[in-house]
Amino acid sequence: MKWLFCLPLLLLLSACDGGLWNNPYPAADEGRPIYYSAFTERPKHLDPAQAYSENEYIFLAQIYQPPLQYHYLKRPYTLVPQAASTMPGVRYLDKDNRPLPDDAPAEKVAFSVYEIRLRPDLKYQPHPAFARDAQGKPEYLALSAKDLRNIHALNDFPHSGTREVSAADYVYQIKRLAHPDIHSPIAGLMTDYIVGLKDYAATLQQAQKTRPAALLNLHDYPLEGAQAVDEHTYRIKVYGKYPQFVYWLAMPFFAPMPVEADRFYAQDGMREKNLTLDWWPAGSGPYYLSENNPNQRMVLTKNPNFSGEFYPAEG
Repeated sequence: MKWLFCLPLLLLLSACDGGLWNNPYPAADEGRPIYYSAFTERPKHLDPAQAYSENEYIFLAQIYQPPLQYHYLKRPYTLVPQAASTMPGVRYLDKDNRPLPDDAPAEKVAFSVYEIRLRPDLKYQPHPAFARDAQGKPEYLALSAKDLRNIHALNDFPHSGTREVSAADYVYQIKRLAHPDIHSPIAGLMTDYIVGLKDYAATLQQAQKTRPAALLNLHDYPLEGAQAVDEHTYRIKVYGKYPQFVYWLAMPFFAPMPVEADRFYAQDGMREKNLTLDWWPAGSGPYYLSENNPNQRMVLTKNPNFSGEFYPAEG
């Protein structure tokens, strides 16, 4: 009869195979560098010009690189460079655009000009918008309905590419804030601060009425308040003395946007397949969105082109 008493013990021992009996994750992923988390509300927008909620920023903060960020450890919170190589410089101008001293009183300052210098080692995630054929031409820029027949996600495109992030990409994103189809939540506020943005929005609206079916190439429309100086330097001109403006530079609203992504997603048939910037971002941050099924899971994968960042040694 002793074996009857040993049977429950044997059954328990057979269940002890070294793993957790209630582990909700695939056994094949055990030991891999994977961080699991949960979200209670699906993100509504992943386009950095539109997103403005915490549940969206959880993802966008890993995908996009604004010029600045908050120091990971320091309290009170302190701004430090992210995509920028140094903190932005600012100079003040009077109403005739003549330079003023750094300690000029606010009532004398008509404009503030912020100059942002970028790190030269920034590259975008692998993305089909950057793919090139043997002749160096965009591979996926003239897609037909037949080409898109078996395409349901970015991973379905056989090829991808990348390129260096440029100052023009940051200027392009600032211009997107005024785009009539994007409806950026900060567009109204920024028209009060960024020089010329209000008139720029009116210009884009008129251009869209003239050519409603055409993609607006924002590079064709200059904006006084945002201009690229060279490949890695750009300037933002705002009205008056607005020292709080630098805090905006830590938000995805001011992250870079490659014009290639706009052109790629603007093609006929893309929106019908949910192939949009709002669903599939194109950034230069440490991760990219490789799977987007918010009813089941969203997967962020390490960006092989990320320039790198070290854990802070102070704070």
